[in-house]
Amino acid sequence: MKTNKWIYAIMVASLVWVACDDDDDKIIDPTLNDTDELFVEKAARSHMAEIEMSEVAMTKGTDSLVKTFAQQMITEHTQAQNELKDIADDFRGVEWPNDLDEGHEAIRDQLDSVAAGYSFDTLFMGVQSRLHVAAKSTFEAATTTATEIRLRTYATKYLPHIQEHLETADSLATIIISNGADGN
Repeated sequence: MKTNKWIYAIMVASLVWVACDDDDDKIIDPTLNDTDELFVEKAARSHMAEIEMSEVAMTKGTDSLVKTFAQQMITEHTQAQNELKDIADDFRGVEWPNDLDEGHEAIRDQLDSVAAGYSFDTLFMGVQSRLHVAAKSTFEAATTTATEIRLRTYATKYLPHIQEHLETADSLATIIISNGADGN
């Protein structure tokens, strides 16, 4: 009789272990729905574009306001990108983008081909405004449509930063254009 109890105990322990192991896989390695995964991709590419274009501005920009803004974009978007990557790494099947999409690549190439100086500075700030308008729209949508709470929290956290970047880019563009019109 003792042998049967041991066999029974071993079988129950094995079933519990297997059941717990299956549950752990679901908790540790979940997937994102298509909407959330699309947000991750768009946000990651947006951050990548900001970083790469700002790196171009650090070498080609001449106005100190442009260079200061570019450095801020590199620092803040790198931080946001790293945080997003940490979230994405917790989900199975998320395809993290490794390079810019065609549209962002064309803009970066245009920035890279423009001569340095006033023409570069004005183009860069205009690009920054347009990129942040697009990012703002993406992040605003995610604050209400993301089903993964960590992504919704992430979008809510960074939306005010994007809004601030947009306002700063618009202001700097106006200042730089005004300075150029004055011949300064």
